[in-house]
Amino acid sequence: MTQHCRTRHKTLLSRIDEAEVVGLCRDLVQLKSVNPPGGELPVAEYAARTLTEVGLSTELVPLGPNRASLVARLRGSGELPALVYCGHLDVVPIGIETWQHDPFAAEVSQGKVWGRGSTDMKGGIAAMLVAARALALAKLPLLGDLVLLLTADEEVDQCGARSLATRPELATAQAVVICEPSYNRVYIAEKGQFWLKITTYGKAAHGSMPHLGQNAIMMMVALLNELEHLPVPCKEHPLLGGFTRSIGTIHGGVSTNIVPDRCEVTVDQRTVPGQDSGAVLRHMEALIDDLSRRIPAFRAKVEVTSDLPPVESSPNAPAVRSFCAAVAEVTGETPTPGGVPYATDAALLVAPLGVPMILCGPGNPDLAHQTDEYVEIPKLVESAKILTLSAARLLRA
Repeated sequence: MTQHCRTRHKTLLSRIDEAEVVGLCRDLVQLKSVNPPGGELPVAEYAARTLTEVGLSTELVPLGPNRASLVARLRGSGELPALVYCGHLDVVPIGIETWQHDPFAAEVSQGKVWGRGSTDMKGGIAAMLVAARALALAKLPLLGDLVLLLTADEEVDQCGARSLATRPELATAQAVVICEPSYNRVYIAEKGQFWLKITTYGKAAHGSMPHLGQNAIMMMVALLNELEHLPVPCKEHPLLGGFTRSIGTIHGGVSTNIVPDRCEVTVDQRTVPGQDSGAVLRHMEALIDDLSRRIPAFRAKVEVTSDLPPVESSPNAPAVRSFCAAVAEVTGETPTPGGVPYATDAALLVAPLGVPMILCGPGNPDLAHQTDEYVEIPKLVESAKILTLSAARLLRA
C-alpha cells in the first residue's frame, strides 16, 4: 500500500464519530422490531433515510404488513465486484426476566448502549450505516459497489434473506460480510442447520385400561433411547468441530386419563462442511424402519423443518486476507479466523454463490438473546472503523 493510500485511509477513519454511531445505535434499538411478529419496516425506513441523505440508492423489499428488508447501494465504477455488508433488522422477545434497563430505551451508561438488539444486532447495523456514510461523504472513487442488505425475519424463518438470495447485487459480489455479534473477531465458517420433526402414532384409550391402547409417548421413548446412540458419518472440521444433535421440544398426549395417540419431538442438528444432510435423514429413516420391525404397532414419521447448509471460506481468499489486514490496522492485533456453531443469513445469501463469507460485528455473542443485553461503545466505534477501512481496501478507494 502506498503512503498516499495510508494517508487517505487515515483521513477516512478520522470521519468516524463516536456520537454518530452511538446515536444511530440508540435510534435503532428504540425502534421495536421484536420477532414475532417482526415490525421491521420502521427500522428499514429509518436506515433508508439515513443512507439516502448521503447519496446511496435504497430499495425497500416488502415482506408483509409492517415488514420489509432494505437493499442500499453506494455505487462505484464497476471495475471490481461489489462488496456486500449484511445484517438483520429483527430482534428476539425480551423474555420473562426483569431488566435493569428498559429494553427499548437504549440507555447509555458504563460505556455501553443497553437494550434488546443492541448486541444482536442493531449495533452491527449502526456500524454498517456509519461506514457507508463515511465512504459516501468522503467521495472516494470506489472501483466497485458497496451494497448493504438489511434483512427481516432472520430470528425466525429467514424469509428476508430468502427473498434477497437471487438479487443481482449478490451475483457479482466479491465477498459478503455478516455483521453478527463477534466482538470484532473474524469468523469464516459456520455450521449448517438441519432440523427435524419426528412424530410417533399410537391408539387412544381410557387411562384406566391402557391395554386397549398404544402409547405414542412410550414409542417416542424407545426412539429417543436409540437416537442417542445413532452414529452419524462426519469428518471433524478444523474450525467447527463435529456434528451435534439436541432434542429441542417434546409434546404428547391431551389428558392424564387418556392413553396418548400422538407424540412429537423437534430435533436440532448442526452439520459441518462435507457432511450430507440427506445422509443424516436416511439414518433417521432407517432407525424408524428398524423400530417398526422390532416393536409391535410402532409407527412414526420424520419431516425436515429446516435445512441450511454449512458455510466456509478459505483464510487465504484475497477478500479474507484484506479484511483481516483492516482489522489488524484498526485494532493492532492480527486476527486468526475461526468458526461459529450456529447458522446466519450467510447460509442463504452466500452458500449458493461460493463467495467468501466473513462474520464480524461489534456485539458480544455471549449477550445475544440475554436479559440486559448491551453493546460496548468502544466496540461500536472499532467496528465502524473496520467496516470503513475494509470497504476502502476491497474496493480500492
